[in-house]
Amino acid sequence: MEPSSFQSAVQKLIGNGRSVLLIAPTGLGKTFAVTGNLQQQYQKTIYAVPLRALGCGIRDAIREFKRDNTSLAPVIHHGDTQESELFSEEVVITTYDQVVCGVPGLPLSLPLSAGHAVSGALLMSCLILDEVHLAWGISDQALTILLAIIDFRRKLNLQTVVITATLPDAVAKVISERLGLELVIVGEDDLADDEGLKLRKGNRQLAVSVLELKPRDKGENKQLDFSPLDEKLVGAQGKRIYFANTVDRLQQTYDRLIDEGLQPSKITALHNRMPRSWRSKAEEQVHDRFGKNSPEGDWVLLTNQVAEAGLDISAPLVISDPAPVDTLVQRSGRCARWFRKGKTNGDFFVVKVPSAQLKEWAPPYREAVVGAGLKTIPEGQLSWTAERDWINKVWGIGLKQGKLPEPEDVPKKQKEQIEHSLNKTAFALNLFDRAAQKRKPGEIANEFREILSVEVAVEEGEQVRLDDLAQRDLQVMLSLGQYPETSSVSLGRAWSLIRKAKNGAVIISFENDELILRPASYVRPGDVLIVPSSAAYLHPNKGLCFDDGSNVPGAVLTSDWLDRRKKRVQQYALGRRQGLLEHTTNVMDAAYRRFAESGAYRNPLVKILEALEPQKDANQLADLIAELARVAAAFHDLGKADQRWQARARDLDPQHFAQLIGRTLNTGEHIGIPHTPPSYAATIRACELLIGSLGSAEYLIRAIALAAARHHSSFLNPSGVKNYAFHPHLETVAFLKNVLAQMNAPKTVLDHVDEVIIAAKTRPTADQVPLMLPNDDLFPVYALVGRAILLADREDAKGEEIEQWRYAP
Repeated sequence: MEPSSFQSAVQKLIGNGRSVLLIAPTGLGKTFAVTGNLQQQYQKTIYAVPLRALGCGIRDAIREFKRDNTSLAPVIHHGDTQESELFSEEVVITTYDQVVCGVPGLPLSLPLSAGHAVSGALLMSCLILDEVHLAWGISDQALTILLAIIDFRRKLNLQTVVITATLPDAVAKVISERLGLELVIVGEDDLADDEGLKLRKGNRQLAVSVLELKPRDKGENKQLDFSPLDEKLVGAQGKRIYFANTVDRLQQTYDRLIDEGLQPSKITALHNRMPRSWRSKAEEQVHDRFGKNSPEGDWVLLTNQVAEAGLDISAPLVISDPAPVDTLVQRSGRCARWFRKGKTNGDFFVVKVPSAQLKEWAPPYREAVVGAGLKTIPEGQLSWTAERDWINKVWGIGLKQGKLPEPEDVPKKQKEQIEHSLNKTAFALNLFDRAAQKRKPGEIANEFREILSVEVAVEEGEQVRLDDLAQRDLQVMLSLGQYPETSSVSLGRAWSLIRKAKNGAVIISFENDELILRPASYVRPGDVLIVPSSAAYLHPNKGLCFDDGSNVPGAVLTSDWLDRRKKRVQQYALGRRQGLLEHTTNVMDAAYRRFAESGAYRNPLVKILEALEPQKDANQLADLIAELARVAAAFHDLGKADQRWQARARDLDPQHFAQLIGRTLNTGEHIGIPHTPPSYAATIRACELLIGSLGSAEYLIRAIALAAARHHSSFLNPSGVKNYAFHPHLETVAFLKNVLAQMNAPKTVLDHVDEVIIAAKTRPTADQVPLMLPNDDLFPVYALVGRAILLADREDAKGEEIEQWRYAP
């Protein structure tokens, strides 16, 4: 595929390591513009979208890319689909909530114990934030958090790419200048004659109009007359799409269309409140009926936000609920979309309701912003120029006493709003620290409440029991690898379902690397909520419905449970016998090479060090950190040299050949003796012996020592371990001399290994262990080293490479 002018310009900037803010119309190929470079060279990439449903289209587009005749293999990772192993793949497509919680090391859909590894993965990656304008519609705080992350990365010289079709000129200019983003607006300056844009302008004719709904009568009854909407959906021929703001309204529309005589076979409902397999079938049907090269047909699609920005679909007639201007522009992009092969015409209608009822129709968007968009709908054809004018007029502007600001005042107010969010980025960084201290990603995620999802399943009955052996023991089913098919609901809706279930619901949550079942006293993002069918049921055509389903014809009252062992149960731990010296040597070497050789670890580390220590040689500092990472890796499993640990390991594997066991064949059994705490103090003492006085490097060494000690849990505090004890095995001295000799330690150091053992036996005090919160200057170094040692440890245990990290700079 040959890139167009704007795609070439963007790919050149990204290839040169620049951060970019791209503004381009729908249907012009923004995904290819920001990811096309992957066809030429490896680039670790995390591609974030605001809604889960948008990820599949991105994944499918990148799957088409080939490098050296090999197809790329992007994966999706969010609350519904977890295909990633600690973000180790080259391209991971995820959601905003995963990113904002991953930055401070509090992942939502991965074990919290591996938080520093996820944070490190984000530092190593080019971060792409797609449809970023949607954050503003969620909340002021959501936008502030995203801007804070971009600014955080800017200060560390890390690459970020922001994509949108709908930011006004004034806002785009402020963001690009303040956050160091190269601003690219298709249709302006050197990109005024972009080939794709010229085709769009010449071939696509899209008329925009208002579709007004009025009350049925002028009396007390304010119920709206839906016939103007229903007549267009039932009476028109060809393909029609209706975008509802809420699933409830979508389902009500479905019922009305059926009552009007439309056959169910002609209707496809697609939304987030559907079990995964149902939604996959619906998406397939949508692509077959509305996708590129689909045949002509008489079909209706009822959908919501899941299709407005991520699905490559089109229809000549599209109707939308009232929404903010950026959402309306996105929805209009599904109308008359195929302009590259010839002329195409379409009609885009926006539903208008009486002002008194706008509050009911606006959610999940803010009423004032929806009202502003409605008052300024352009007349006639909706070209890219008209879209830009519409956005420039009202983006981010709410109604006040029924009036919009004067046109000349709008840019000023938009700039004030975005500058207000930019000036609050300290709030976001402090929020990261508070959440990290509390170990609660929900402290951050709640700011994204409207796009956060909780997965919901249904069990027949008045209440769900934890272990009703007369029915189904759900905990046993979980332990056997069974998992319920779920539908996504908002966090707020999940709470309302819990209340509706009247203490009769349960939660599946992932805690301490185990799936557990508990009463639904509270719910968090990433949980699975199981509710009784008295509170919700599944309808074959409409998805998850909120009501008692016992008297609904055709209702499905129990969700399917599938044999789907969670990927969190790591495969690397299966049956690999190793001696402690062999394992330690391998981890030392792998961790060292990650920072000593050019690749996905060293390259961002050098950039970060250039930002943190601009007066020093970043490459020399990176060499130092590579050596320190090797020292820390040398002691990461020192606790396994404990007499009790070795005795227990010998019980599990009496035929083990090594003097000191590093791993037994029977890895399904837990040893039960903490083996990582001693490594912290041992690393620090070893560094003192190797380099003398730690001096100004002490804090750095403590951060790296802590990263190694936390290779099994990012929450480990060596000073707070209960019953801290290390009883060295007789072979410990020989083991330490071996690993130190591999670092070319002089004889004077080898003769003092007993001091390392003494240090390992001594519990550090609280003031000797750094907090390593996200705002700490050394947090990025800590996160990268922590990830390097964790992945090196897992790769050696598994016996094969987990992540590709070497690539040409």
